Parts: sequence; structure tokens; C-alpha cells
Amino acid sequence: MKKSLLIAFIFSFGVVCTMNAQRGLYKSGFKTGVNISSLNSDGDISAIEDSRIGYQATFFLEIPLDATFSFQPELQYSAQGAKNEDFRANYINLPLTLKIHASEFLNFHIGGQAGVKIWEWENQDNFDSLSYGALGGIGINLSEDFFIEGRYVFGFSDLLDDDSSLNFQDEIKNNYIQLSLGIRI
Repeated sequence: MKKSLLIAFIFSFGVVCTMNAQRGLYKSGFKTGVNISSLNSDGDISAIEDSRIGYQATFFLEIPLDATFSFQPELQYSAQGAKNEDFRANYINLPLTLKIHASEFLNFHIGGQAGVKIWEWENQDNFDSLSYGALGGIGINLSEDFFIEGRYVFGFSDLLDDDSSLNFQDEIKNNYIQLSLGIRI
């Protein structure tokens, strides 16, 4: 059921975006890059202290609000967690970002995101299905169409499911740095 709803949402998002982009209301594009993900906890973190290097791919819309601000909803695949295989999970995230254009070349991002877990190492089902957090970042326009971005995402939600087999007593939250190269189409 969850996967069917996710597929329907992605398809609807793509259709609406394509129709509106053809009308020239906003720009759309893709970005991809690397996640450097780590988990944090107030308890013993020896099992989760090493970072996971993962992949992320994103489809986005850039909707101008005025000359200084734009709103950027995104649909993103993201590999997250720690290096330890018991603490790896992949998500479909929906970041909602306000971009502040400091100049033609430099912009800053602030916002939040929600995510749905789509994969977990060896299907152990230790991670909760939903996650949410805040984000902040910086972008540099290399040209009108190409850009690079750096972003930090700070997780607010406890990632472990209440019925987890990991016997980890403290909350675990996901934090990660994203480095991306993107193109507007």
C-alpha cells in the first residue's frame, strides 16, 4: 500500500511539474551527488559513529516568488544512516526549501523535509517508516543552467522503530551533508 501511494505521488508530481514548466511558470531540473551521513545519539554511539557515504538524486522545481526569494520543492532519493550495516536505510524525501538569492551567483537555502523509508539493510525493519528534519545550505550558480550546492540536514525524528531488534535504548537521529551538482532544464 505504502509503495503504491508513493508511486502515484511521484507520477502525479512529475505530470504537474512538466505541465507547468512548459507554461514557463518556473524552472525544473535534476541534481545528484553524495551524502555523508551520520547518526547521533545521547547514548553509546560506538556502533553508529562511522559515517556512511551514500548517493542522492533529486528532481526539483524552482518557483520564483520575487527577485530575492524562490520556493523549491524537491523529490529526492537519499542513502542515509551509518557505515554499520545494521544502521543503513534509504529514503524518498520531500524537501521544501526557501532560497534566498544574495546575488546572481550565490544563494542560501533554509527549510524542512519529510521522508519515507523505502529500503533497509537485509529487510530487518528496525527503522521507523517516516522521518523529518530541517535543512540549510548554500548554492553557487556556475551558469544559467548549471550549479553546485552544499547542504546540511539535521534530523528531528527518532529513526528506530519501537519494535526494533537492535536493543538500542536511546533515540537515534540522522544528520548528513549533501554535495550536489545540478542542471536546470
